[in-house]
Amino acid sequence: MTTLAQNKIPLFSKAIIAILLALQIAPVVMIIQTAFKTPRSLLESGMFTWGGWTASNFHRLFVEQSLAPDLLNSILIACGSMILSVACGALMAFALTRWQSNVKKHLLTTLLIARLLPPVALALPLFLVLKEFMLHDTISGLVLAHTALNFPLATWILMPFMDAVPRVLEEAASLDGASRVQTFSHVVLPVTKPGIVVAALFCFLMSWNDFLFSLILAGSQVKTAPLTLNGYVTGFGTEWGPLCAGACILLLPVFALSFKLHQHMIASPTQGGVKGA
Repeated sequence: MTTLAQNKIPLFSKAIIAILLALQIAPVVMIIQTAFKTPRSLLESGMFTWGGWTASNFHRLFVEQSLAPDLLNSILIACGSMILSVACGALMAFALTRWQSNVKKHLLTTLLIARLLPPVALALPLFLVLKEFMLHDTISGLVLAHTALNFPLATWILMPFMDAVPRVLEEAASLDGASRVQTFSHVVLPVTKPGIVVAALFCFLMSWNDFLFSLILAGSQVKTAPLTLNGYVTGFGTEWGPLCAGACILLLPVFALSFKLHQHMIASPTQGGVKGA
């Protein structure tokens, strides 16, 4: 079946797919090459040639620049924001899919508008709120700021998965004496695991790649990895070697999560419920 399906793909479509893949992969290859080159080799041969590789850029990042603490800050902020966003988004999505009211439409519109607002428009209000509660320039403050940005996204991602859960499963759990909380945690959440994985991955990436909030809401006491790498872009020029080395490091968790979770992402929303039945 797979062979037949592949044979039905026109040659023109295969060429388009190959071009798109090349456009996606080429920048990553260039980043990896540049990360292992010295400034001299970049000037002499450019970034499109092989050879002349060195690990001096990574040594500079971790020994001279001390990127490790900032990398740890990014991991803590991204993981904390991901957990809070998905937890709150799952509860909100479950409530909205089970709640029949005219207010539901207005609430959904409010969540959508909140997500569509540019982050720069939210930066100043968040700065004032965090400063009022003495959370400015702290890991907790950045976690809350990223959660405010990711929570609507997690809600919208999880709503179709929550809505696809058969109501029969909830009714059966209720007949067995399960409370609403127990039904949500032991029946709904396992069934919507693919959606939770997708929402968690997107929330992690949004927080992991954030630069604006880290720049405005922190920067003196708490620095994230993207903020540190920005220091290699100066008025005297860009230090491409350390910058691309840092980009390679930032890409590792993204690739690791994608390869680890891709099986859950393509699973059916009701797969767990069917197995459980």
